[in-house]
Amino acid sequence: MDVEELLRGIKPLEGQVTAIRTVQETRPREDYADAYVAEVNVKCASKVIKVLDSRFPRDSSQPLSHLRRFAKHNQIPEHLRPLLLREGSSPAQTIFVLISPPLPDIESLQDALSPFAPPNPTEGENSSPLTFHTIRIPLQPPLTPVQADAWSKSMWPVVYNPAAPRAMIAPPPHILARARDSIQPKAGRYLALAQRVADEAERSGLGRRVGAVVVDPDLEAEAATDNNNDNDDGIHWSDAVVAVAGDGRYSRAATDTEPPHPPNQIATTYSPDHEGGPELHALMRAVDLIASKRREDRPGSSATNRPCLTDMERYFLSKSDVDTTAAASTQPTEPEREFDSKESTPIPPPEKYQKTTETSAQPIHTHTEIQASTLTSTSRIRPRSQGGYLCTDLDVYLTHEPCICCSMGLLLSRFRAVVFPRSGRMVSGGLASEPVVGAVPVEEGQGEDEDKNEDVAERKGEDGDGSVEREYYGLHWRKELNWRALGFEFVEEQGSAEGGNAELGVAFHA
Repeated sequence: MDVEELLRGIKPLEGQVTAIRTVQETRPREDYADAYVAEVNVKCASKVIKVLDSRFPRDSSQPLSHLRRFAKHNQIPEHLRPLLLREGSSPAQTIFVLISPPLPDIESLQDALSPFAPPNPTEGENSSPLTFHTIRIPLQPPLTPVQADAWSKSMWPVVYNPAAPRAMIAPPPHILARARDSIQPKAGRYLALAQRVADEAERSGLGRRVGAVVVDPDLEAEAATDNNNDNDDGIHWSDAVVAVAGDGRYSRAATDTEPPHPPNQIATTYSPDHEGGPELHALMRAVDLIASKRREDRPGSSATNRPCLTDMERYFLSKSDVDTTAAASTQPTEPEREFDSKESTPIPPPEKYQKTTETSAQPIHTHTEIQASTLTSTSRIRPRSQGGYLCTDLDVYLTHEPCICCSMGLLLSRFRAVVFPRSGRMVSGGLASEPVVGAVPVEEGQGEDEDKNEDVAERKGEDGDGSVEREYYGLHWRKELNWRALGFEFVEEQGSAEGGNAELGVAFHA
């Protein structure tokens, strides 16, 4: 296969990149707790705050900046007025202070705040004893002005800051916008390439029609600076691609067993007896190729000499083969011999063509052939000796939403962003945080509005009894995880997809 000729013929998908909503946005938590409110002398407000902060420090892990620490008489919710407002208390003399969790004991509070008690109007300058009332407060900041207004009227005055909730539950808007702007121009090309990689994986019999393309945004920026002509030699757009990988779940199937499905036909069911583990899924294979290349001490070792690599996978991986030995021999050498880790016996060098699974044969090139024909002056995959680490700062484009296991592998590999078509949303996926809502063809005899917004993703997960068992994990951005990736969907224009999601409705793990 002439990979460069194939790249010249790839037609980019047309559509728009949109951010995936986080699980915190789609299922916001509303946690509440008890707090104390006391009426104090308005002239001593600043002193009250200093005493509270010094003697009863607030929990830094639970920021409550959305709650007002003081409330005037006219800011007290209507239902709390009979409880908090004393007879004869004056708005000009007193104000209400909030003591938020963790709550100290009442005796300690009395001792600390008694010097700031409000004056008693019936006894001249003598102060009234402090009274502490218990109320409920929201621990999470409001997500909308409407929610903030509702809490202010029902619990305690709340401040709405548009930036504060986004920083806690979703990527900061400026970071999200900058990433989306950089991804949008070539997303259609990379996703079209991922579809071609997926086609090759399916035709080879190695796996399902799933593909992954890994891009380095820094290389993309350098390529744009070096040559603004995107059509230069027809493949200039691919200069930032560091690795591609197709699904390989059938690559370890025994040759004497019945194939999971007829060659070149889509498997319409999921069979764990025939399909390999998540390490053979397209995303994890791409991660493995990059990790192997980063670990290499010299160009063209085991990563490029794997017998199950397809032409396209080998082509892009060879772009990171660097001729670091100026005196590299041009004489053909004996192909390296690999060892089976289980049997500790040498595996014979691959022939020119080696049969994989099912019926297709894949061309196998030796390390010498690759080194002689495709060595480049610089490596697209920066080695560990130059600071390369996992998949940090790389973007991955996928034909399908990855499964839960691969989604966690994506986070552990520290990708910057993940992009997949909305048509590739999977019922077994781990990145989406809500079902796909889209137009569904209206069957005869049904009202137009009845099916227009039917939940496509949940409908595919229905059991025979009509119940829906589906959990949306939103793993790309979970605040409890120690790494987060920017998640995007590519919303294709009508009729722009080259094949689209060929396995729509098949409940398999991508």
